[in-house]
Amino acid sequence: MKRVEYIQYGEPEVLMFNEVSKPKPSKDEILVKVMASSINAVDWKNRQGRLRLVSGLLKPRVKQGFDVAGLVEDVGYGVSGIKAGDRVLGQLGNFQGGAFAQHVVLKSNQYCPAPPEISFVELAGIPMAATTAWQALFENAHLVPGAHVLINGGSSGVGHYAIQIAKAYGAAVTAICSGKNFEFCRALGADVLIDYQKEDFINREAQYDIIFDVVNNQSMERVKRVMKPNAVYIGTTPTSAQLWSILKSSFASKKAKAVMVRPNTKALADIRRLMEEGALKTKIDKIFNLSEIVEAHRYSELSKTCGKVIIQISE
Repeated sequence: MKRVEYIQYGEPEVLMFNEVSKPKPSKDEILVKVMASSINAVDWKNRQGRLRLVSGLLKPRVKQGFDVAGLVEDVGYGVSGIKAGDRVLGQLGNFQGGAFAQHVVLKSNQYCPAPPEISFVELAGIPMAATTAWQALFENAHLVPGAHVLINGGSSGVGHYAIQIAKAYGAAVTAICSGKNFEFCRALGADVLIDYQKEDFINREAQYDIIFDVVNNQSMERVKRVMKPNAVYIGTTPTSAQLWSILKSSFASKKAKAVMVRPNTKALADIRRLMEEGALKTKIDKIFNLSEIVEAHRYSELSKTCGKVIIQISE
């Protein structure tokens, strides 16, 4: 089978299609035919070598992709409640990867059944990005109805899920994005919109219970004037400087946190419920075939996407 890998950091052209053996499921594992996946910022940041602080040194062959939407092809010993032919939604581990492939093995804590009425390309955007939003809002910030939530990067992959999840749980949402994406974020449920190209949100009088910095270009030190007394600031995939800022703030006040996404079946189950109820959808920016992975990386790393970039793997 074909799988996308790389052996050195660099431009998108370092990505290679390698022929590898189809994996076999072991105890409590399932073999999935991957129908679609999606690109997350961690994919191209890892490829560039920007996350070496977190991900460690480059291994001989690094597999790409974390999101899985597909069909169960085989099950290992001890698997119950799921069988060949079932649709699943899954996320590979942070140091694992390998979803940009025709087949992948998932462990019991990495997947949940997928809604039958939702297409694979829409499902493929969910696992890492929506789980990141869910963990930030519930595990890091303990979201409650009526909370005032500011999302910096509302039109991004993670941000557009965060808007929908926060609204589904009764929050008031302010989204920061470019003016051209106002209607996009408004349609997702954002109550207030701020154009970062024209206005600095810290000059507003409004204050927030949760600041979710999806694009990771702020710090708690900078935004604390718009934080309520018990507010939480949450960053994502921090640089070394931002990580140090978060650590300092956390030690001092426990109000600055970084969301470290991981496979989370509780999050996936809740996200699935929201999808089935029509409260959450994937907004697809663009679809690439697996053979176009270099172009997909190049497009995604511009950081101007509106929603998710999907990788179609099987028809």
